[in-house]
Amino acid sequence: MGKRKRNWKILYIFLGILLGGSVFFGLNQPIRNQVVKTVMGYKQPENTCILVVGQDSVKPLRSDTIILVCMNVHSGEIMLYSVPRDSRLEVSENGFDKINHSYARGGIKLLKGTLEKNLGLTIPYTVETDYQGFEVVIDTLGGVEIDVEKPMKYIDKAQDLNIDIPAGKQRLSGQKALQYVRFRNDKLGDIGRIKRQQKFLEAMLNEMDNPLHLPKIPQIMEQLRQALVTNIPGDEIVNLALWFKGLKQRMVSMEMMAGEPVYIEGVSYWEPHLDASRQMIHDFFTKEKKQGEQ
Repeated sequence: MGKRKRNWKILYIFLGILLGGSVFFGLNQPIRNQVVKTVMGYKQPENTCILVVGQDSVKPLRSDTIILVCMNVHSGEIMLYSVPRDSRLEVSENGFDKINHSYARGGIKLLKGTLEKNLGLTIPYTVETDYQGFEVVIDTLGGVEIDVEKPMKYIDKAQDLNIDIPAGKQRLSGQKALQYVRFRNDKLGDIGRIKRQQKFLEAMLNEMDNPLHLPKIPQIMEQLRQALVTNIPGDEIVNLALWFKGLKQRMVSMEMMAGEPVYIEGVSYWEPHLDASRQMIHDFFTKEKKQGEQ
């Protein structure tokens, strides 16, 4: 998918509450950036990668959604790299298996190690959440507006899943939003679901850009704190957040692990093209700012 320029306003909104609202927002952007960095003790982070995992509801818990948030501080770009849950990868001491099974067997540590080994990169930070946390955050926002591309109906009692969403532009509640990002009962299966997740993520970021959410920011921050489990130190969270706001505009791309569907001994997998995946990640982290860019 193509790159999109996006203004990241969420941090300014939050800091606006802390620093006096109208006075802070009345400053022009360069001064605002300097005020934020001085007050928060900003230190530019290094290039990094954050593994974000959404858990399913079946025990043992599996990784239902896997996204690598890759940040290149030299080029000023972010890549959201989705890994299909059925990707067939070599799991330490377990041979080749679906990537989400590594999470069920060894939690975030085994999943992280599996991705590091297969993709040839280091992932220092992880973030985990579950369905309930996702719903609460979306409801706190007041829902997210999205154009649902087709009617979605599906029932899976084993997963306590009952999806029923009409087609058309609408505001999805936390419950309906979760149904939307979990739906995969069509010919594209998990690949179609990943595309919908990326579409929803873009819509959610647009929703968070809305200044009308200013009074809700403390509540949203508290809900996020309760909904997420992460190993990112507090001071590094500040540095990463400020880096997102370091430039007027940030380039964001949404990509997916290249591959193809296969059947092996009657089991469906996503067979990844690891050479292409490693090259994409390598190319992303070796980019530099183009001449003339700020």
